[in-house]
Amino acid sequence: MNQTGSILLATVATLSCNAVVAAELQVEVTDIATLTGALMIAMYDSAAGFDDDEAPPVKAMRVEVDAETVSVSLAGLAEGEYAIKLYHDANDNGEMDQNMMGLPIEGYGFSGNGGRFGPPAFDEAVFEVREDADNKVSIELR
Repeated sequence: MNQTGSILLATVATLSCNAVVAAELQVEVTDIATLTGALMIAMYDSAAGFDDDEAPPVKAMRVEVDAETVSVSLAGLAEGEYAIKLYHDANDNGEMDQNMMGLPIEGYGFSGNGGRFGPPAFDEAVFEVREDADNKVSIELR
């Protein structure tokens, strides 16, 4: 085998060994009351990140709000379990605004639509992403 053939074979072997299953997730956020600002979305793959903010999100994005329902696609995800938390930064100040009692005054939501009386635990918000599935999550803004 010549040198070019050896390099090609080594490249193909490396690529096949490093292949990662990549899935896509469609996230739909509904009940957006104010058509200003942006949705701040954070996706976690562990309770440590979701529950305690000890780990950074595996995906984070800012999506402009231009309708009462906003859909976004998250691509390149490994198969596994995830949970999402988000808020609507309606005044575009980069923070989730709260009242004097510490309660949110901007919209927020979680996968699984829990969190009516405080944030849900990872186990309550978790969903599964698979490469061969139609992965969709719908989150109602509160």
